Amino acid sequence: MSGDWYYEENAGTTRFGIRVTEKLHEERSEFQKLAVYETAFFGRVLTLDDVVMLTERDEFVYHEMLVHVPLCSMPEPRRVLIVGGGDCGALREALKHPNLERVVQCDIDERVTRVSEKLFPWVGKTLTDPRAELVFSDGIDYVKRHATSFDLVVVDSTDPVGPAAGLFGRDFYAAAMRALRPGGVMTAQTESPHWQADLVATIYAEMRACFRHADAYACWLPTYPSGCWTLAYASSDRRHDEYFDEHRALEIERHCRYYNRALQRGAFALPTFARDVVYRGVDPFERFATAQRRLLAESDGPKE
Repeated sequence: MSGDWYYEENAGTTRFGIRVTEKLHEERSEFQKLAVYETAFFGRVLTLDDVVMLTERDEFVYHEMLVHVPLCSMPEPRRVLIVGGGDCGALREALKHPNLERVVQCDIDERVTRVSEKLFPWVGKTLTDPRAELVFSDGIDYVKRHATSFDLVVVDSTDPVGPAAGLFGRDFYAAAMRALRPGGVMTAQTESPHWQADLVATIYAEMRACFRHADAYACWLPTYPSGCWTLAYASSDRRHDEYFDEHRALEIERHCRYYNRALQRGAFALPTFARDVVYRGVDPFERFATAQRRLLAESDGPKE
């Protein structure tokens, strides 16, 4: 915070600011710093370790696309696991599908859910659904202990640092693949191809070491770095475009503000530079990344 402004910096080279009207909550849980701010433009804002996780103004973009794209690509999904997602936004979206019998949310930090329950209006109603099951545990360990249990595994994680670091590696992806039932799918947030091209390329290379298919699709939300975000659709049994339940998607889109039937396939039409990052492992911004690393070294290194 600087005065009444909240600033989030990215790698020492960019800064995003939101004007705050009130700090509603701040604590340090066993795992991370947790804060919620009231703002005039973005509504309430949840941050973890001083990084924006969601705002009331645009969280629906991320949560709708992370959940509805995979579920509408499967003929009869019944069981969903959400790894992370303590704010219950992904859980809320999954429960819009009446055919689901069980939705488990496994987040390591119970405080995120309990604070969200008090300060974000959708959480309380979501948790009254009898199909919802909360587990507060290490998501990596939970996935490893539940082989062939879920039709969809949703990885709704923070950036690959701290408690979430293990959710971006080959060992976890292999465990997630084993947790899927035949025909199952894993979706995950996979960062910005603008801001973190090298990281995005690495993530998809790791996924392809475990899944036969690992495709990226995009969504657009202003409060994540660059505004351009990728999500992964990974499966060893199905491609993202081989099945589409248009009737169910029609019913779902009536309750959505971002997702619709046209986006089911259109979101996979990536810009050329993003396709190069995801499918060829090429960083089209390498010269900028090199300059960024030099600036960081000059600012953080020893002064002459």
